[in-house]
Amino acid sequence: MEATVSEIHDYPLRPPGFAEPLFPTPDSRREVAKHLACAPWLSRASELPGLTRGGVGSTARLRAERVELKRQPGSGIVEVVRPRAGRCSWRRRRVVEVVARWREVRLWWDEDASVDRRLFRVVVSGGGTVDLALERTGRWFLVGVVD
Repeated sequence: MEATVSEIHDYPLRPPGFAEPLFPTPDSRREVAKHLACAPWLSRASELPGLTRGGVGSTARLRAERVELKRQPGSGIVEVVRPRAGRCSWRRRRVVEVVARWREVRLWWDEDASVDRRLFRVVVSGGGTVDLALERTGRWFLVGVVD
């Protein structure tokens, strides 16, 4: 989904009839969330093609978990290997498809807290979809799971 910068800036900040404060009640929070969900320039994980059966899903953010990507020589097969299985049951999964890729840059002005990494949403064998981050150090991390 693509939009111009001017389309994003021209999108109304709140639903018609809402004034400050925006969130005085749970009902008003829901109304504002519905309004923002209708923004044509927002894309939701559940709407990405081929993400899950039926196109339904949401992303659960994880504390970054270190993983390794192993390539099988000559076959083009890449596997995500988790040193410890942790809460999830799998330890090793083959990457079936790269669904999306993007770059995340945050806090660039703060040298100690800055983040600059490339992210990949991939479908792994067994039907799962995960977000992997490639840090500037060359290390890979599992940072999200899409259900």
